Amino acid sequence: MSEQDLLQAGISALRVNDKGRAASIFSQLVRQYPRSEGGWYLLGMSLDDAQKRVYCFERVLGINPNNPDAKKQLALLYPPKPAPPAPAFVAPEPQVMHIPAFLEEEAELEEFPEPPLPEPASALQVETPAKTPKRKKNNTVIIAAAIGGFCILAVTAALVLNMLLGNRTTLAPIAPAPASTATPAVITGDTAESTPLLPASLPTAAPTVVYTPQFEETACQFEAPFGVRVTCGYAILPENRTSNNGRTVRLAVAVFHSQSSNPKPDPVMFLQGGPGGEAVSLSANAYPILVEPFLAERDYVTYDQRGTGLSEPALVCDELEKANRQDVYGTIGGSSRELVYQNAFFSCAGLLQSQGIDLSAYNTVENAADLKDIVKLLGYEKVNLYGASYGTRLALVAMRNHPEVVRSAILDSVMPVESNWVNEYPNIANYTLTNLFNACKADPDCNTAYPDIEAVFWELANRLDEGPITLSTSAYPMGTVTETIDGDYLLSIVMGLSKTTSYINTAPQTIYRVRDGDYSTLIAAQYSLPYGFEGINTGLYISVLCREHVLDSTPEQLAAAAEQLQVKNRIWRPFYENFEKMYTACKTWGTQGPVLGEKDAVVSDIPSLVITGTFDAATPPQFGKQAAENLANSYYFEFPNQGHVPTASDDSGCAMQIALEFLNNPVTEPNRDCLGQLTPVEFLVPYTGDPAIELKREDLNGVSVTIPPDWLYVDNGFLWRGSSSFDITQVTAFRAPISVQDLVDYFSSSINGYRGFDGAPTPAGTRQANGHLWTLYYTTSNGRPVDVAAAEDGGDSLVIVMFSHPDEHDALYRTVFLPMVDSAK
Repeated sequence: MSEQDLLQAGISALRVNDKGRAASIFSQLVRQYPRSEGGWYLLGMSLDDAQKRVYCFERVLGINPNNPDAKKQLALLYPPKPAPPAPAFVAPEPQVMHIPAFLEEEAELEEFPEPPLPEPASALQVETPAKTPKRKKNNTVIIAAAIGGFCILAVTAALVLNMLLGNRTTLAPIAPAPASTATPAVITGDTAESTPLLPASLPTAAPTVVYTPQFEETACQFEAPFGVRVTCGYAILPENRTSNNGRTVRLAVAVFHSQSSNPKPDPVMFLQGGPGGEAVSLSANAYPILVEPFLAERDYVTYDQRGTGLSEPALVCDELEKANRQDVYGTIGGSSRELVYQNAFFSCAGLLQSQGIDLSAYNTVENAADLKDIVKLLGYEKVNLYGASYGTRLALVAMRNHPEVVRSAILDSVMPVESNWVNEYPNIANYTLTNLFNACKADPDCNTAYPDIEAVFWELANRLDEGPITLSTSAYPMGTVTETIDGDYLLSIVMGLSKTTSYINTAPQTIYRVRDGDYSTLIAAQYSLPYGFEGINTGLYISVLCREHVLDSTPEQLAAAAEQLQVKNRIWRPFYENFEKMYTACKTWGTQGPVLGEKDAVVSDIPSLVITGTFDAATPPQFGKQAAENLANSYYFEFPNQGHVPTASDDSGCAMQIALEFLNNPVTEPNRDCLGQLTPVEFLVPYTGDPAIELKREDLNGVSVTIPPDWLYVDNGFLWRGSSSFDITQVTAFRAPISVQDLVDYFSSSINGYRGFDGAPTPAGTRQANGHLWTLYYTTSNGRPVDVAAAEDGGDSLVIVMFSHPDEHDALYRTVFLPMVDSAK
């Protein structure tokens, strides 16, 4: 078939949502036509694995560096300035184009791909010796840990899914149990601790003034998907509905019109998380996954909440973002850290208020009123709300305050209106850990590999509290991130792994590896810290957090929470110091606490679908059950293998299938059959050499060698195993026009920092194979094993390198590294 025929066949498969068949067709296309720009792009859009998607989009840019669609997709998948997930060895270009093994397979598209986390093989950046031709590509690795949530440490870069799932600010988590206590307290019952009693006297809501909403249609600030009609514009609404000061907000709105000739009259209205996340750009960029499933029967509507995204004004705090960058790069002295954050916080509040912005008007109640006005401005009578994370809180308030515009509600990963995250975080942490440990114990492989996981975790946390370690990571291009790793930090990492579906299976492995000195996951978290405020409008986040959580408490209640959390001087960025000062900062922000009745639990008979993930450490199942108890016509679905926002992260499609079925008939419970077919979490355990890896001969960078056929070829000459985003396991073979001794000398210079190794390679024996005498060497990178074999070959050197984790080194050395040496020619 011609290139055009294959393109059309694949597109036809995509149009009927047969993405597995589409992937097979596009795989065939790029094998026959490796320079097909459209083929590589559409293959990337058809695949499930994020790393494979990145590979395809990078191939597109290799053909056409100006392809806007590929750039957009990579921006969704990677933080700014990403690099291939491999150590920066510089190897000669391969002699032939290598088609990855995954192109031989059919693949299914994720319903919403998890953001890929480039693996942290090492901080190694090795230049090729002067005699060897140098590659021009930047090989620096940028690692972004997708470890975030409503308030969890180790924030991620601006990746699509995390914009959907919530913000990326930093919380000092609950401290580990005292040394004398082996296990933490456990939540009892199904409902998380409710909000403490509020102050006796609460203000009442002021009356709403008369106003006339307006809609101004404008050109969309994004390229509409092919064949889809999109209407964009601004809803012009009062900034404060209790004031006659004449100030307005302009909220960016996008309507993706249904493909049906006779669409249902009630659209889906997507409510973004955060608070402070962008919705319009997310919907446009993730159209095939987030928007398209609904368009067969309904319009899809979304808007950037006041203060966010394309809406005006946008509550951006440049000074706070600058302070965060200075902090994570270690340029703020410990004695001045509080002052820098304090000044940045006050500067942001002052600047916004000097522009006439009424910060007290940026809250969930006003957001819900905006929702109601937008529905009416667009000419709809009712909508079906689809809220994710904080978006569920907004949906609940809209259901209570403006039920006349709501037909039904999909509430995915619920944040109940009555909940107070500050006070409830200890219970959330305890639930998360208990659930994770029990799941590992119930998995035979996990329990065998990590038999004492609960005790190991608390012993490690206590040990880190007694003797914290200092970990530094080069975060190109801005500097080195240095963090103190104590028990709080460890807990926050484990909480973040549990929250994110694609990382749940790495959590037990991470605990044991940190105990044994392998800090791969911690390094990944450090890479993310400079991007802590990307994709979030800080001002709106602070306004909502202050009003609905911090000022929902009293100073005494915050002090009690601080004592329970054992928080000392680490607090949520962008705040500083302790909870008492956090309360004071919120009082100066220009907002107030909730008015009477604002935090009451929402009681409603509007049909509702409540979706939770068992492993969710941001909005745990207790929250969903808590909200569902007051929703008379609700259906509760818990996904046992999921973290935060299952409709976005469930690869099986079950969550989205249930959501679509619910929309068709909200008064009937959706079919639960697909829940029973979900695959349990398979926790990663160290490879022991059994079963043996079947190797296949390939030409790798000018060397004929046997390699694992299903490892992913990355664009710096390495093959990456990719068992998880934290996996550093990689191998390469290459031919270099330099003697073995010169090569060893090159990597043995302490003046040049051993070219990224921890020390000079040490001879570890010799091996005769295929007429070559190989010298074996051993060194480490960030404490993790690096094996090197080198042999003279007609004035050149044949070189084989393997990076591995300490707990798998011996098995991989036997089953991969030595067979590569023996087969190389």
